[in-house]
Amino acid sequence: MKRQSRWIYRLCVAILLLAVPVHPLHAQEIRDDAEARTLLEEARRRVVVWDHFPGFTAKLTVDRDGNRSGGELTVLSSGKVQVELQDRETAEWAGRILKSLVNHRLKLDTHKHEEAPIGFGPEDQHPQGRLVKKGDRASSTYRIKDRQIVQVNQKTEKGWLSLNVLEYTPTLHGSLPKQVAVFQFDEKGSLATSTVFTDEYVEVESFWLPRSRVIITAQGGKIEVARLQFHEHRLLPKEAARTPGP
Repeated sequence: MKRQSRWIYRLCVAILLLAVPVHPLHAQEIRDDAEARTLLEEARRRVVVWDHFPGFTAKLTVDRDGNRSGGELTVLSSGKVQVELQDRETAEWAGRILKSLVNHRLKLDTHKHEEAPIGFGPEDQHPQGRLVKKGDRASSTYRIKDRQIVQVNQKTEKGWLSLNVLEYTPTLHGSLPKQVAVFQFDEKGSLATSTVFTDEYVEVESFWLPRSRVIITAQGGKIEVARLQFHEHRLLPKEAARTPGP
């Protein structure tokens, strides 16, 4: 109950922090600041990633609002995700979810961040930390606290997106997002979708792999709950890791 109460409290705080009259992504000129750039880059490096990743396989069980489907998952060293489940529609849905999960764990060298000026926003006492702005096409803004990224706001084709890390899982080599609340706003600024991800991990030969993911989504007056569970993780041999997928 205490853990659930803490989770509800964090989620409420994240929602209240977004209920502000000022749009967080108003376009403005950003002057590059070396200190702000360093702060953002260091915070990114504190997130655990898969370095020299060989790929892995695992048994996968997916439960979407009580509808269960089991099968297998293969993730290649390139990040390509292959999902085989009893239900084809569920397999396609899980594939999209897992592709995003894998992309966030791949080594930073594989991520091509848009080159753009990075600077500080107005200094304040915000509970989510210092505001850092990036002059990219998405008008990205970040909140960084205790050298960790706790909020990311970006423009999208349909409005704007706010990602809020409610809790991290600490490891010896950095941290992993444990609970993340994602809010999607439409072009008018109205909240369209709220999604909370809760992730658990397991260490397999120095790689932190997914053990479970719970997804709670509120949209259109409905709440959907899904759970993905991973079992029997096995890293791929180096020979298999070099073989490109079809």
